Amino acid sequence: MVYFAGKVFDMESQATSYRPLKTQPEYLKLIAANVINRFGDSIDGIAIAWLMYEITNSAALMALILGLNYIPTILLQPITGAMVEHMSKKRVMILFDVGRGLVVSAIAVCYVLRLLTPVLLTAMMLLISTLESFRSPAGSAVVPKLLSPGLYKVGSALNQTASRVTELVGLALAGGVVALLGCQGALLIDAATFFLSALIIGFIRLREELPPDRVSLRKTAKSFLEGFSLIRSSRVLVVLLFVGALMNFMFVPLNAYGAPFVADFLKGGAEALSVINIALVASLGLGSMVAPKITRVSGKTQLIACGLIEGVALCVFAAGGYLASAVLRYALVLLACALLGFTAGVINVVYSAAFLRLVPQDYMARLSGLSNAILVSSMPIGSFLCSALAAVLPVPAAIFASGVLSVLLYLLLTRVKSLEAL
Repeated sequence: MVYFAGKVFDMESQATSYRPLKTQPEYLKLIAANVINRFGDSIDGIAIAWLMYEITNSAALMALILGLNYIPTILLQPITGAMVEHMSKKRVMILFDVGRGLVVSAIAVCYVLRLLTPVLLTAMMLLISTLESFRSPAGSAVVPKLLSPGLYKVGSALNQTASRVTELVGLALAGGVVALLGCQGALLIDAATFFLSALIIGFIRLREELPPDRVSLRKTAKSFLEGFSLIRSSRVLVVLLFVGALMNFMFVPLNAYGAPFVADFLKGGAEALSVINIALVASLGLGSMVAPKITRVSGKTQLIACGLIEGVALCVFAAGGYLASAVLRYALVLLACALLGFTAGVINVVYSAAFLRLVPQDYMARLSGLSNAILVSSMPIGSFLCSALAAVLPVPAAIFASGVLSVLLYLLLTRVKSLEAL
């Protein structure tokens, strides 16, 4: 049992079967919207990575741009989360899905017209991140309104598994899409998925009790302070947020160095990057699917053990860049991706279910905004670190250093008693 914010949560009452989710049709609609978004993002991710490297031709500059892209989430989400608490979450989700679709379309147009520069691309990516700063807290806040508490873990697992399977399909098609339609075609597909997601969300039946007065600076500040106080009141939530930030940090080297590593050390193209991402996403989906079935191992043990394996997997991934045989290089890299993805899938489900249990519904949007800012804060730090490492080290050596650092950080968590509550 966990006592938090005046409420008692039964940690053993979570369902382990997906079958009860049939009784949650509105939540399934939300999953459908998320899945469609993920499909577009999976194709867009390959196109953007290749497009960025094509424009910058620099691993260090590419990592720097990725780091800057996280700044709106860190600075704005604590505020936007508090604002969204007093707004219609459904309307926010629809409006900002449409907005993101329009910006992605603009990137495609600028690329076709040869107007896209590193500065303009960075500005547009910052705009997308700003729109996501509103969309993400709203999306998190509607989950407990659509899903029964006893289904939090399997609900999170189904959402992540379905998203990963769809992402897997997208990644399998990404190389061919980029080859046939170019980066602009992949971007337009992503834009279309944003518009379709907004349409599906429009059909979700959601009862929202909103305050009669409009959002104001005073109300936003009050909501922000209440959310911050709630985080401070729970040591287990503070530690959980640290774990989430560390989990995000683990994937920064792959995001920052993926295209340069494939192009310069594996001697592959967009198709090779797509294959690597397929292995990663497939194992992520498998880990998410299996996670609810792991009932005999404590949440703390799952988090730390999986985190340590992730760190080792990063080191193995880096080692693949130094092998002489192309077959061995790809075999080792794909093995590392499988380990990294599976363990990350388990951690994601454990983390998401714990967050839903620990945070009261009325605080979900503001806590989501604060937590996202904290979680994402590790990513620009990691990106700037990757940028610095890439300037003085070969890409594989920089990835290896990131893996060693991750292992050391997870070892420190073995001494944190607050995680026993998970």
